[in-house]
Parts: sequence; structure tokens; C-alpha cells
Amino acid sequence: MYGDDIPRDRVAELYPQVHPALIACAATVRALLEQLCANHDVKVHTVEARAKEPESLREKFLRHPHYERLADAEDLCGVRIVTFYLDDVEQVRDLLHEEFEILKEESRHAQSPETFGYRSLHLIGRFDARRRELPEYRAYGEFRIEFQVRTVLQHAWGVISHSLDYKNEAEIPPEVRRRLFRVAALMETGDELFGSYRAEVHSLRARYLSQTRTEEWTQLPVDLDSVMTSRPRLPVGAVLKVAHDAGFDDLGEQEPEQQRWSAGVLVGVANLAGVETLGQLAERMSRVGRQASGLATLAAVSAQHGFVPFADAMDVTSLSMLLDQPDLRVRFGTTFHPAIELGLDAALREESAS
Repeated sequence: MYGDDIPRDRVAELYPQVHPALIACAATVRALLEQLCANHDVKVHTVEARAKEPESLREKFLRHPHYERLADAEDLCGVRIVTFYLDDVEQVRDLLHEEFEILKEESRHAQSPETFGYRSLHLIGRFDARRRELPEYRAYGEFRIEFQVRTVLQHAWGVISHSLDYKNEAEIPPEVRRRLFRVAALMETGDELFGSYRAEVHSLRARYLSQTRTEEWTQLPVDLDSVMTSRPRLPVGAVLKVAHDAGFDDLGEQEPEQQRWSAGVLVGVANLAGVETLGQLAERMSRVGRQASGLATLAAVSAQHGFVPFADAMDVTSLSMLLDQPDLRVRFGTTFHPAIELGLDAALREESAS
């Protein structure tokens, strides 16, 4: 049982018996929410959950003498979902309404900028009827859960202000209050600007995607999004043939994050080399074969040191450009696998000797 009927005068005695179940409930809710966010393609920074500690509950009842029973404390099981953007707060809100039975909702937000630190969305709910019938949730069916949803910046404010031990505006010394309010306004502006930034990035990617379907793609600037979007138009196959002939290993299925990392390295090298458009990049990729000998040396020496390089078109193009313009290596900060670095050294020495 949840313990709704535990009277105030017996809370301190009986709550420790309820607490272990609340701990298990918090862990269950956290795992469920992480999975639900992933299923709904909602990217969040963190999902935290906790059961209220007995000492914290005792202090809460001291602060609220009007509480008559345990159920009056609605945050015995608390969950905080920290999002990246303001728009995501609404997405999480909709998800909670869809997946849980929401009993109460409150947006703790006032109009004045100094209240930014207290802005967050609070909901009280429980597992919905469908989940309450499932064995893995049945034990927590009557537990109420407090959901708190806020952005990273709102959370940062909450953490910092809590560390200063100020619970409300009246507690802040007047001589520092003005500076604190300025910080609050800046953070609120930052939340709004981050939202605008994301919208601009999405718009840019949509425009790039549209342009890759026309010959305009060759005029796109070389950046991470343009390279990733235009990859099907780049001479990837020609680069891979050179790489395989040079002794590079087959890459197989590549994770999206690895693709972006390799593309990012290529963008960095290309910018240093003065490659400004995708058309120019495509032309450089078509000339990778001119470095076939150096790439073969690189692959052989790297293999001798225990690592056979993979035939990734972006990485191979970067390496060929470093072989073609040795001065770029001094200016380029990102390093490859140590064995590849040794292979690159050997290939450059061989090129210099010839």
C-alpha cells in the first residue's frame, strides 16, 4: 500500500517501511522514462529520480504544519527531466500526459525575469491504468510521482542558487540582488536563443538537402552539415577503390557518430587546405589516386604496428590531403590512431626522399 492513510503523528515511525518501495519505484520510473524518450525521439540531457529520504520528509512536515497525512507530501517519489531546449519541455509534457495518468499540472513561472531561477514545469501523476495491471508496475500502482521538467539552463540556475542557500527572492541580500537578476535575464535570453539556433540549423540542413538534388550542391560551402548531406554526390566510390588497393581494411557498417567525426576531420583539413566549396572537395577526392603509393606505405607501416586502417572515404581523403600538403599536418590539431600517425610519418619520409 502507498500509505495514504498514515496519519501525521505516525509518519516518522512508519515512513521507513514505505521508503524501500519508493526507491524501487523511482528507479523503475527513471528507466521507463529514458526508454520512452528514446522511443519518441525526444533528446534529453538527463533523467534523474529519487525517493524522499526520511530526514528530508521530517523537515518537510515541520515546514508544513497543515499536512495531516503522508499523502499530503506529493513529492515522495520525484523525477526530474532536464531538456536541452524550451520546445523540448512541451514535448516531454505531452509524453507524460500520453504515458501516465496526470493528476495535477503547474507551471512555476512568473512574468518578471528575476523569477527565471524558479521556472519549471511540475506535474503530479502515477502509472496509468494500463501499466498498473502489469506485474512490473503493480507494486507501485498507487504511488504518486512528482515530475519536474526544465531546461539545462533552468537546471543550472537551480543548482547554483541552491548552493548559495537562497530559497526565494526575499532572502537575497539587496546589494547582490540586482546582479543576480541580470544573470537570470541573460540565462532566460540564452534559452530563447538556443531555441532559435536549433531552428536555424534545421532550416540550413533542409536547404542543403534541397540543393543536393540540383547542380547547386557544388557551390555549397564545406562544413559538417554540407558534407554529411551531400555525401551521396561525392566520389566516395573512387576513394574507397584507392583505399582497398592500398591495403586499407573494409570498414563495414559505420555508426552515425563515427561518420560525423570522420566528416568533421575532413572539414578541418579541407579548410586548412583552402578547399572552400563541395565542388572543390569533390575534385580533390577524385585525385586521391595520386597518393596511392603514400597511402600504401601508410597502410603497411600502420599494420606493422598492430592496426590496419579502415577504408573510410572521409578519413582516406583527409590522409591524402595531408600527404599532398605536408605543411597542413603541423597546423592540423586532430590526431589519428597512433599506428596511422607512424604510417603517415613513414609515407612523408618516403615522399621526401624521392
